[in-house]
Amino acid sequence: MSNPHRFTAFSELLPLLAVGTIPLLKVEKISQTISMSSLTIENSTTLSSPVATSSFSATAVFEVQSPSRIQVEFKEGTFKPPEIKSKIDLPKNVDIFGQNISLSPLQQSLGPLENVVAGIARNISSMPPLKVPIPGERTKSWLITTYLDSDLRISRGDGGLFVLVKEQSSLLD
Repeated sequence: MSNPHRFTAFSELLPLLAVGTIPLLKVEKISQTISMSSLTIENSTTLSSPVATSSFSATAVFEVQSPSRIQVEFKEGTFKPPEIKSKIDLPKNVDIFGQNISLSPLQQSLGPLENVVAGIARNISSMPPLKVPIPGERTKSWLITTYLDSDLRISRGDGGLFVLVKEQSSLLD
């Protein structure tokens, strides 16, 4: 198979990251891309804030051990340069520790800051991704996968349980 299989889990369906509970930070997308031709897996996460969108991923190689089991070894993490937004998009209010706080006074003072942010965005956008090797024995794992149908699968491993839905599936509507 030359086309990679793409599965995804959105934060509304499966809260994999507690980061989504931090005020002004939102989990946009969590996905996994499997390439059978290169025997690699890429787990990716995209986060957004009023100022920027940022993505990071972990890449692993895998070995098929049976029709439902693979051995996985994570090799590197990648941090893409953040995409700085041209306009700071703050909500009117934010809930912090159960208190609703108005951000209107802050919004009024953002004009000069937006010009600085635009300059930073131009510089950062040309930077290459930061690639970091993942060393150590804890990089190895295994997964047993059960395909419930063509769009839904469950993977169990020594690191937990993962429910994944194929991108463009009607289950995500």
